[in-house]
Amino acid sequence: MRALRYMILLYASMLAVPLLFLMLAIAEIAGNAALAGILEILAAVGLMVYGVVGFAEAFGGRNAHANWLGSIAGKENGRAGKPADKGVVAVRLEIGRFVSEKRALEKDTYKVSANRFTTVLDALLSVKEEKDNTLAVRYSCRMGICGSCGMVINGKPSLACETCLLDVAHGGRVEVEPMQAHPLLKDLVTDFDDFFEKHRSVDPWLYRKNAAEQNKAASVYAQTGKERDEYLPFSYCIMCGLCMDACPVVNSNPKFVGPQALSQEYRYHKDSRDQMGAKRLGLIDSLDGVWGCEYAGACSEVCPKGVDPAAAIQALKFEMFGKAMGDEDEGK
Repeated sequence: MRALRYMILLYASMLAVPLLFLMLAIAEIAGNAALAGILEILAAVGLMVYGVVGFAEAFGGRNAHANWLGSIAGKENGRAGKPADKGVVAVRLEIGRFVSEKRALEKDTYKVSANRFTTVLDALLSVKEEKDNTLAVRYSCRMGICGSCGMVINGKPSLACETCLLDVAHGGRVEVEPMQAHPLLKDLVTDFDDFFEKHRSVDPWLYRKNAAEQNKAASVYAQTGKERDEYLPFSYCIMCGLCMDACPVVNSNPKFVGPQALSQEYRYHKDSRDQMGAKRLGLIDSLDGVWGCEYAGACSEVCPKGVDPAAAIQALKFEMFGKAMGDEDEGK
């Protein structure tokens, strides 16, 4: 920002000089001595700026003032704790790839060049394009929306397109592996069939008792802002599967429906337009459902969109507990 302010001041001064001389001439013609005196001072300052820039260009090399502004920007970044952009940096990228003969992951190491804007996905694609075209990696939007490029980066499930390579490069090294909670297809690509089956098992859609009315509704379903806020934070899920990979229960019990499906169950349960009611809670009332969660919180920690599956699951438990207590009271 400081360099930008200097640049604006510099060029504004240079552009103002012709205007100042024009105004000075008008003031002289009009006989306004006071205004003419002020304009003479301002014009002199503008000429001094011209002289400084001209001197720098003549003896400091072409674009010397631009280099000076660049050095200011570099110093400012250093003071702000941000690395100055000094070009590319070499990073050792270690990719875990499955070897079918050994039934195990083996690391292939590649040396890639990166600057402060290079993402892990950029690095992987450069490896695929320039070093090894057999590398399998899944991606689509490259901007944190589709959720396709989920993988384990330095031991943490992350989106490759949202992870800056230099931010995670410890000692010039970054380790990338496929997610472990999903069956492996090849290299960094995993199978999401089971993931989608678990997602579908909780009926992740709005249920209306009158199907004909739902398909031909006369108007939109009215909803207040407060009603919308009940479920909106949980509707941001992009189905990247990172929460499933981070969950210790999913990794130890493949039948556990998992945090993604449960958070979406809560999202639709709290939607005022949904009419499934208590039946929706019955879909997850089992040890492989909501009661299988041990509340490690890892799912919420890795979510790239700030969804809090752990909170949704605990809220579902309270809802189900309250329903059970209500049923007991009715029985009495």
